[in-house]
Amino acid sequence: MFRSAIKRVGYSRVLLIHVRAQQASLHIRRGHAAVAGKQEWPEQEMVPIGNKKPLHVSPLRRYDEITSQGPVKSDPDQRKVIEKLDELWYDLREYQPPAIQENKGKSMWGSWFGYRNQKSPVLRDVPESLYIHGNVGTGKTMVMDLFFDTLAIKRKRRVHFHAFMLDVHQRIHRVKSQYPVLADPLSPIAEDLVKEAYVLCFDEFQVTDIADAMILRNLFEELFKRGVVLVTTSNRHPTELYKNGIQRASFIPCIDLLMKKCQVLCLDSGTDYRKMERAQSHVFFHPLNQQTQQKMDEMTQLLTQGKKMVSKDLNFLSRTLTIPAQVDGVAKMKFSDVCAKPLSAADYLEIVKNFHTVILTEIPRMTMKHRAEARRFITFIDAMYESHVVLIASAESNMMDIFNADEGKEEMEEQLLSMRDSFDVSDISSPLFSGQEEAFAFQRALSRLIQMQSTEWVSKNK
Repeated sequence: MFRSAIKRVGYSRVLLIHVRAQQASLHIRRGHAAVAGKQEWPEQEMVPIGNKKPLHVSPLRRYDEITSQGPVKSDPDQRKVIEKLDELWYDLREYQPPAIQENKGKSMWGSWFGYRNQKSPVLRDVPESLYIHGNVGTGKTMVMDLFFDTLAIKRKRRVHFHAFMLDVHQRIHRVKSQYPVLADPLSPIAEDLVKEAYVLCFDEFQVTDIADAMILRNLFEELFKRGVVLVTTSNRHPTELYKNGIQRASFIPCIDLLMKKCQVLCLDSGTDYRKMERAQSHVFFHPLNQQTQQKMDEMTQLLTQGKKMVSKDLNFLSRTLTIPAQVDGVAKMKFSDVCAKPLSAADYLEIVKNFHTVILTEIPRMTMKHRAEARRFITFIDAMYESHVVLIASAESNMMDIFNADEGKEEMEEQLLSMRDSFDVSDISSPLFSGQEEAFAFQRALSRLIQMQSTEWVSKNK
């Protein structure tokens, strides 16, 4: 049976719903009783998950429909979280966000500098935000997408957290470039974000970058005081975010704010659905030998229909990224081209924006000596997964052995000891320094890589 308990962990009001599955699946009959006091929408034609047209059907009802038909199986943990998303869905039908303040007759300069003198909008009955955390592959993204796709409002936004923070940094750069004397650009940026969407859905909320950590507290304060409702997924409980990170004390107020504004839900059934046995496509080849090279050449010929591949420059953010070989939406590159160079999430997002298929060759076996390359590889995988890109890859070893967090620690610790005095970190056992963060992130990436090998994934996204 499900268990739900109110746990107090140093915060005054946190409802932490932690449910454990007693069985892998549970048969749920199609349809469910309407929530007391809430009107159920009439029958509608069923539309697959991922359809971006809002559905006039609640998330819970839609979940029961798709699980009754298959191939998705009903999971009691998922259903418990969807019940909370369903409540929020109904609350948002009645929610009237604060009116957008127009600055008619004022210049952009004048309107931005006028934020200091503007009164904060009066907020009434703002629905409680939801923070969904749990292990990899348990369906967090799926349940959030189910909520988002059925939400019949226009001002909503669903985005991977990497992409959201990249957008925020771009906005900050743009404002500071145009108005260098503006001390705090986050108020006008928050106002613009709310004009675009007052329901924000973040996938894979994680904080490993000190620049992001320093921005988030003030940004979230500005968003919440404007009536934004947040739904986010993460592999970490809020109190575990940026744990032992550089200057983490400055990030604690952001955690406190999340705990105050969000209902924290744990989706952790112990089942990684991405790793469940399913039909696999032959898109990952190892080891790096002549036979693997021949298979990769054959795949390239098939995907490009024999067309000649040429290089292409991607121009963005006042910089240029050269793709060594591409044609008709298919890009081919070596691991060293994209993961052994100082690239960032912005570069990987630009790649997946321009190509539907990536052929990545010569992936080496990585240890803690290669933690920088491993971080970039993980970020690249996240970007491809989020954008439904098909990945064809060749590697030195099988997928399960690509990254080993237990090797190379001695050399890494020597480097960290020499760097410690330069940072505000007294304990180099921090997950950000010890390799725990990479190992945890790679577990998620591995789960995604396994799903990206499936016939279902390849056929759906090709």
